[in-house]
Amino acid sequence: MDIELRKTGQIIGLRETGNRFRQILEKALNDNEDVLIDFDGVDSISSSFADEFIAKAYIKLGKEKFLNHVKIKNANEFIKIIINSSLSERLKRG
Repeated sequence: MDIELRKTGQIIGLRETGNRFRQILEKALNDNEDVLIDFDGVDSISSSFADEFIAKAYIKLGKEKFLNHVKIKNANEFIKIIINSSLSERLKRG
């Protein structure tokens, strides 16, 4: 399954949006689908969006399942920094 974020806008910032995408991600993985998260056309995301969508999914699914079944593409350097920072903070909190 492909999750194309460009349809959401060039800047994605709401925690609620992250929650919606996380639910789509988790359902696909529960149905044994691999997921491609495509940031093409997205210039920026907020840390709350990254936390809700990526970091919470990573924690819930576990490192192995997440890394083996979820791929991220077309994320610019800023988006990568936000994702890594959110994931780091979430891992500290557990």
